[in-house]
Amino acid sequence: MKNCIVLSGQYRTFDKTWENIREFIDINNLDVYCHMWSTDVKEVDNIVERLQPVKYLVEDWTKYVGIFNEIERNVSLKNPKPISIDKIGANASMNYSRKKAFDLIEQEYDNVVYCRYDIQFKPTFGFAGVDRVVTPLEESYNIISDIFAIIPFKDAKHYFLFDEYERLHSTPFESEFIEVLRKRGYPENDIKIHVEQRYCPHMILLRNLSMNGVEFTTENLPVYLQR
Repeated sequence: MKNCIVLSGQYRTFDKTWENIREFIDINNLDVYCHMWSTDVKEVDNIVERLQPVKYLVEDWTKYVGIFNEIERNVSLKNPKPISIDKIGANASMNYSRKKAFDLIEQEYDNVVYCRYDIQFKPTFGFAGVDRVVTPLEESYNIISDIFAIIPFKDAKHYFLFDEYERLHSTPFESEFIEVLRKRGYPENDIKIHVEQRYCPHMILLRNLSMNGVEFTTENLPVYLQR
């Protein structure tokens, strides 16, 4: 199998996690692709030197603030949820970075791993091919986790969902998706909260996978955020 890993987002705690991430890459013989939000040359040099990506892209987040704020305004007008705790613009930034990292790939792989720069593996582990999207229990909230995933390459376009981000948040849940949640045992009151109050990034990922017929599972992977 030929597999790769894409990393995205901000540098965060990479000084603490990089050896662990590097070991995971080596164990699984992964090609590396990186998108970084950074204006710090030292941060960029550290990531490039330590992870040795096939390709990488560095961008200044502040240049895109207007775009992400416009997405937030559009979503709030089309599908208002006045008491939401979610940060639509910030989550748009997160999904943009993931998609830009994935878009760096110019060849076919069997599987693609998604990872943040602040991930720890306790312990690191090897994996064979997967037949569905696999995410860890960490940060899953009984839904799905978006901090790490192992994905069949054929399904990856539905995981890296930035192109659908505004549409998904601007439209009501499909009745079919609500039935998916019920079949998974998701409580009616929690469904109501997500319908009326939340722009949850985990739920929107679950929705996109479900409505595109992508199978997924949450497993007890030894993956954690290094805060």
